[in-house]
Amino acid sequence: MITVLSGGTGTPKLIRGLRQILRDNEITVIVNTAEDLHQSGHYVSPDVDTVTYLFAGILNTDTWWGIKGDTLDTYHAMEKIGYKEPLPLGERDRATNIARTSFMQSGMTLTEATQKICEGYGISAKILPMSDQEVTSYVVTEDGSLMHYQEYWVGKRGNVPITGIRRVTADESPLMATDAVISAIEESDGVLIGPSNPVTSIGPILECGGVREALSKKFVAAVSPFIGNRPVSGPAAALMTAWGYEPNSAGTRKVYGDVVDLFVQDMKDTVEVEGAMKLDTMMTNLKKAESLAWDILSYMPGLSR
Repeated sequence: MITVLSGGTGTPKLIRGLRQILRDNEITVIVNTAEDLHQSGHYVSPDVDTVTYLFAGILNTDTWWGIKGDTLDTYHAMEKIGYKEPLPLGERDRATNIARTSFMQSGMTLTEATQKICEGYGISAKILPMSDQEVTSYVVTEDGSLMHYQEYWVGKRGNVPITGIRRVTADESPLMATDAVISAIEESDGVLIGPSNPVTSIGPILECGGVREALSKKFVAAVSPFIGNRPVSGPAAALMTAWGYEPNSAGTRKVYGDVVDLFVQDMKDTVEVEGAMKLDTMMTNLKKAESLAWDILSYMPGLSR
């Protein structure tokens, strides 16, 4: 079994490649929840839903979020009457969030609600939220105020100068991983950190209490989301700078620290990272995603096929 740390859109592309090699029930995905938010009375977990829809075979792989063929009638109807939601949710996507909210209001944890949704979609892979605590990634703006990451990236398209990053739990208690997350890492044959944003997608998972300790006992491979000083997609460069790291593969390697045994960067990346392996990480189609997955698995003890 392999365990993948995922968030955003980069890692799901690699998971798509892994699914060509491994059976779904051999894959566990630990997913970032620090971009979750409350919207129109519903609890929305974007990164969890992206992975869920991928395994359900309904993900819109043109955008790498939402459900293919979904409509935005409700979203646009609300816009017309002067109410704009932070995230555009399609009708079928909205149904998932309505169900999740109802499950959690009935007393389920986020982990339990996710499992129930996966059962409904017939998913055999294990999809685990990183924590059952409500936690939010904020950017710190120039005037010192906090802005939710979704507002910064989706609402403002990253066009806001920022000076820092803060992670805040709803009850201000230390962020802890669930027992299911720690068990998944401990029981896996290897762990893969996908090419997601190190600050807002992978960073929160690594900050969960118990995760780094569990990873230190496993073989961990990580894929950089940078080529040179530019991320493949998203605002990772500005976020890394605000977080105090170089916005490149070298900075990413420092973020992950000594839990990583194999660090992979793109073959076109000119930034030097000692001991890194260079592969083609541009997963522009399924075949390239599968090829990258094969290459990485071949270096993971117990997982080469």
